[in-house]
Amino acid sequence: MAATVFPLLCHQDNVCFSPPAYETCEPAKGDPQRTPDYSHFVQVIHSTLKVHEPLGSPQPSNGAFEVTVYNGTDNTKIPFIMKSTDTIGKLKKAYIKKRPHMIGSLNLVFNGKPVHAEKTLGELGVKTGATFITFQRCIGG
Repeated sequence: MAATVFPLLCHQDNVCFSPPAYETCEPAKGDPQRTPDYSHFVQVIHSTLKVHEPLGSPQPSNGAFEVTVYNGTDNTKIPFIMKSTDTIGKLKKAYIKKRPHMIGSLNLVFNGKPVHAEKTLGELGVKTGATFITFQRCIGG
């Protein structure tokens, strides 16, 4: 499923709008060259792209799916079969069973943010193929 991307343009007076969509195609041979109208870009100070996800469940199903834990220290990836109702704590316990030397120092990151043990994979929006990354906190002052 593909997502649809719409541009959002903002003017100096902080009024934002979405310009009409352009169809990109090559003109046929012999057709005069058509120039698109870019008048709505004249006083734009910044723009963003707004992604509209396809319709469907934003959360994974309650069925089992695979997630991976990546440890950058020894460059290992370990896959786990989890459910959306499973917690990060359960994922940590499963990882520690395979890597007991990480007891007491295992912290996980998902989408660039540390995750707490009580959160479920469904609450975090984890889908099949997701990767968690291990990190260690530096203690000191």
